[in-house]
Amino acid sequence: MGDFRELIAALEQHPEWRAELRRLILTEELLTVPETVSQLVEAQKRTDEQIRRLTEAQRQTTEQIRQFTEQVSQFGIRVEELSTVVNSLAQSLQKIGDDVAKLKEFFLDDRYHSRAAMYFSKLIRRTRAIDHDDLCQLLDDTQDQGILTEQEREDLVQTDVVVRGRRRTDSEEVYLIVEVSWGIGVSDVQRASRRARTFTKLGWQTMPVVAGGWLSADARQAAQQEGVVAILDGARAVLVE
Repeated sequence: MGDFRELIAALEQHPEWRAELRRLILTEELLTVPETVSQLVEAQKRTDEQIRRLTEAQRQTTEQIRQFTEQVSQFGIRVEELSTVVNSLAQSLQKIGDDVAKLKEFFLDDRYHSRAAMYFSKLIRRTRAIDHDDLCQLLDDTQDQGILTEQEREDLVQTDVVVRGRRRTDSEEVYLIVEVSWGIGVSDVQRASRRARTFTKLGWQTMPVVAGGWLSADARQAAQQEGVVAILDGARAVLVE
């Protein structure tokens, strides 16, 4: 015990002996422990710094994703709003187109009625367009007499133009039953033919006519089958054969 105390006292007096004593007492591995621990501490610091950087990068990425999601959401709202506006404009344009088409048809009907003597001169002479009110009165009377059914009367009253005159080929009195349209289709031909046949119940000799700007190929074929006359461009009467 005395020797041990003397050793401690000597080491206190000579601190430089301590390193040599440690080298003698400790193994090589134990001697390197402090350095290893120091390295581990430094490595942990670097790891902590990398984790901090990754955490910050993740936070920034999350924020960017949030901003992008918000932008996409706002863009979606704008697209939806734009789609609504476009649809509204399309509906407005469609309504305007329908209104213009109705106006065109109205003025076209009126033109063929008011200038019947000019437009139908190649078919008849002594031309007289029948006033629509007079036509309605006549149809009411014939319905009251049981000559026409209510359905037939409702169909005939919608005839665009009815013109009376003397047929140029034989001077016989004839009524032109005219369907007017800018673009003449099969349905126009069929209406003119059907209404002309129904008007014969009044004792009239009739001629079905379609009038307008142009005649479709299908309408031309239908007119050939029905024997319907076409007035094209308001200028010439063409019998489709």
